[in-house]
Amino acid sequence: MEPKQFRTDLVAPCGMNCNVCKSYLAQSRGVPTKKGKVSHCLGCRPRAKNCYIKRGCPKLRSNQVQFCYECSEMPCKSLSHLEKRYNERYATSLVGNLQEIKKKGLEQFLRTQEVRFRCLSCGDFVSVHDRKCYACGKVTSA
Repeated sequence: MEPKQFRTDLVAPCGMNCNVCKSYLAQSRGVPTKKGKVSHCLGCRPRAKNCYIKRGCPKLRSNQVQFCYECSEMPCKSLSHLEKRYNERYATSLVGNLQEIKKKGLEQFLRTQEVRFRCLSCGDFVSVHDRKCYACGKVTSA
């Protein structure tokens, strides 16, 4: 079986890789929803709703930019808030993701992420949020 690959349309404007979001992984791997425990999401871009960042950003809403790194005001207040939360809770830098996308391109960023989040037990992917593989159930340490 060919290893799974990340989709480019699942990288949010803020640099969040929805390919490793626990809500996306649960939904895409068929894990049943469970109120307060397991939620489902199609990803920030595919669901076409105004995410936290997009709501406050006229440049994103009007499609002047596709990613926050394209904006001269990066990081704005909203992105700084998310950055702090992701650094503290998940040891992940959204600003770092954006800088890597800008420097290396989206495809190379995703190849690096595929290695970082690959489940060593089954080859699927683990969530950035809880380090759980929603395909086999294995939880890994950060």
